[in-house]
Amino acid sequence: MDTYYATFRRLLEEERKDEAIAYSLELIRDKKVTIVDFYEQILAKTMNSIECHNDEKSLCIWKEHVRSAICRTIIESLYPMVLEERNRNYDQAPSQKVAVICPDGEYHDMGARIVSDYFTLLNWEVIFVGNSTPKEEFVSVSRHLELEALAISVTNPYNLVAAKRTIDLLREKSDRDLKIYLGGYGFTKVADWKKDFHADGLVRSFQELKEMLEGGMEDVSL
Repeated sequence: MDTYYATFRRLLEEERKDEAIAYSLELIRDKKVTIVDFYEQILAKTMNSIECHNDEKSLCIWKEHVRSAICRTIIESLYPMVLEERNRNYDQAPSQKVAVICPDGEYHDMGARIVSDYFTLLNWEVIFVGNSTPKEEFVSVSRHLELEALAISVTNPYNLVAAKRTIDLLREKSDRDLKIYLGGYGFTKVADWKKDFHADGLVRSFQELKEMLEGGMEDVSL
């Protein structure tokens, strides 16, 4: 795994898009790593560890956007493999539905996109809403989606207030017993997420989400 990580990191640092995509697909197609291991041990680890060198400080934001775009393309390219793995593991079509959103003002949605694939792998129907979702608009639409769960992702801690407002409004207006799961770096700064956000779980890995959805854990706090 360390060798795969080092190679992928080098390709991403050098913004070698075509090679990074081809290498990622090859790792999973050839069963060198699983999709989940690639997301958690290679892609996310790389994005969380890359820093700008001193001679490129003025280009940091630009480089971050380029690297994020490459990773987003990789995730989208892997989706057919996500479906193939789900179909190998489950005989029946998904019977539960989850929406995955980022609250109003949160534009970092890569973690939310990965979580969408996690739910798909666990045989859920996924509605990926994406970044900066206005709470009133989502609450209105959610009534027609007949959701069993909502996953809300926050990277920037400044957007926790918007996340709480979305959850509070959803709890007030929804007539369904909706499960709400939290994820993202922003929530690691919350001392008591269960009390403050009235949520059902805080997760940051596939295995933890799997155990929670299958009832193996009452809650996960990280």
